[in-house]
Amino acid sequence: MARTKEFDREERLTKARDLFWRKGYHATSMQDIVSTMGLNPGSIYNTFGDKHELFLQCLRNYAGFKLSQYLAAREGFASPLKAIENIILMAVKHTLEEERACMAVNSTFELAPVDKSVRTIIADYSKEIQGIFRELLELAVQKKELKRDTEPELMAAFISSSFSGFWQTYVITRDKSLVEKLAHALIEAIKK
Repeated sequence: MARTKEFDREERLTKARDLFWRKGYHATSMQDIVSTMGLNPGSIYNTFGDKHELFLQCLRNYAGFKLSQYLAAREGFASPLKAIENIILMAVKHTLEEERACMAVNSTFELAPVDKSVRTIIADYSKEIQGIFRELLELAVQKKELKRDTEPELMAAFISSSFSGFWQTYVITRDKSLVEKLAHALIEAIKK
């Protein structure tokens, strides 16, 4: 007789996500996954698939988690420019509190060049993030908070790509003050 699953799938997926986020894909062993998730290998394979499929689910989970943070960070601001500033500062704050880089950025360099599934998830996530910034930038132009010749699509890509630089700088230097200054420099560059 088959046993019913007696665990919270989302809770275990979050544990695996945080493990991959901390260690990366290649440095995470199946034993690490078993220990962290608190499940036997059979339960993991039956519920989540193999290590790669589990990782893809974790990466999608991470993208959804971060996207919801960005959407929440833009709420409650009459000024689109202030909403953009809040998102940037929130992203930096979370990075510095968590003391780790973005899982999507890490995965971009570790796997995306050779793994189409990872590349697709990250590309879709990046489009969503850039879409949030583009909409806010378009509103900022309409409200005359930014110059008419501002290119929202290009500026949204610039903001998004700057986040990778923040995380890289923090990983290399561990200088929180420098990353905060870079965030404020980005905010000032957007206003010009």
